[in-house]
Amino acid sequence: MANIIDLTYLKEISGGDNSFIKEMLELYITTTATEAELYHELLAKNDFEGIGHLAHKMKAPIQMLGANELFNTIRSLEQYGKEGSHLDQMPAMINKINELVDNSIVEIKEILNTL
Repeated sequence: MANIIDLTYLKEISGGDNSFIKEMLELYITTTATEAELYHELLAKNDFEGIGHLAHKMKAPIQMLGANELFNTIRSLEQYGKEGSHLDQMPAMINKINELVDNSIVEIKEILNTL
């Protein structure tokens, strides 16, 4: 499995402070990653605006972790949700986001074991 995250930016802004990096990674697991589960609920309610808002909320932490594929998908989902467009693509995008988030958590846990 290819790496989903790239900690280059996080290491740069932290000045290599492993405790800060660890804190950010743990925060991602406990908040951002668990928020991804809400997409299916919002989609079931046809709450496309809610999907857009949730995607917006998740963008910054994902970008900080250098998860580019996940970030790009989230960014598109944010736009589509706010516009109420590309509705036929949303289920597949949400599945992809959840898969990438799940895989990123596995990756982060491995990183945390080395810090």
